[in-house]
Amino acid sequence: MAPRKRKAGAANSGVNRRVPADEKIAHLLGMLMIKDIKKKTDQVALLRVAGFEVSEVAEMLGMTENHVKVADHLGRKNKKKSG
Repeated sequence: MAPRKRKAGAANSGVNRRVPADEKIAHLLGMLMIKDIKKKTDQVALLRVAGFEVSEVAEMLGMTENHVKVADHLGRKNKKKSG
């Protein structure tokens, strides 16, 4: 029986990826920005305004990219209503 082939990119995705120092610092600062904010939609909106990409926010908060996009939209929409 022949060994199974890995999908392209499977070796590079996951825990063993080396993260550049500036990326680590940016993520830590982002987490500090939102540490006292309870609502996910507000956390997402703040991180997006700070310049984080959808994929970065999703990874930081343990969400899917689609969920981040929806939360960002709702967070910005609610901010306009209250502001």
